[in-house]
Amino acid sequence: MTNPQGMDELFWGRDHEDVGDWAERLSMAAEVRDLNADKFFKIAKLNLRGKAREWFRRLQPAPADWLELKTLIIQKYESVDANDIRVKLDATKQEPRERVQKYFERLDKLFQRGNIPDAKQRRRFLAKLRPEIRKLCVVRTFADVEELVAAATELERVLGELGETPFEPLKEEQEEGVEETMMEKQVTALNNTLVNFFKRSVPNSIASSSSTMSGG
Repeated sequence: MTNPQGMDELFWGRDHEDVGDWAERLSMAAEVRDLNADKFFKIAKLNLRGKAREWFRRLQPAPADWLELKTLIIQKYESVDANDIRVKLDATKQEPRERVQKYFERLDKLFQRGNIPDAKQRRRFLAKLRPEIRKLCVVRTFADVEELVAAATELERVLGELGETPFEPLKEEQEEGVEETMMEKQVTALNNTLVNFFKRSVPNSIASSSSTMSGG
């Protein structure tokens, strides 16, 4: 069996490797490719090398699925301090009516404490972002976590205008009168989504044609 493109995240069990980061990268790649649980588990086992593979072969009983393997391999190779931060990160998710910015502020405290690199911050932020926002964010590549948070915040605003994302309104929004009709708001929101969000991830010809939707 050969790994699908982008699923070649190897783990050797070396001292300098971050096992939690490896598991997170592999999980994110599987989610983007919509792999089923059985195929993902097979790929995860194939991606073990060196000492990690030897350790896996000696496990009795052998783990039955990815969740069991992930738990065991993290227990084996992760340091105590890193494990404490990882547990807290795993427990941090965007709550049903929580704003994107508030969610990031909670995560950022752990990022700073653990000196988490930017690439891992982006993966962690995406992993527990609300599904309706995450599925739009994963189609783009972001330069840093700040750009990702800004894009997610904009999507939250657009989806909120369409009535698809309930959240606690900001104070200024409660005081602000609504001047647009619902149809005008939908056109504006969809146009913003296409032009502002996708303009850097689609060909120029498509982005240009999207701009004409509002008569521009």
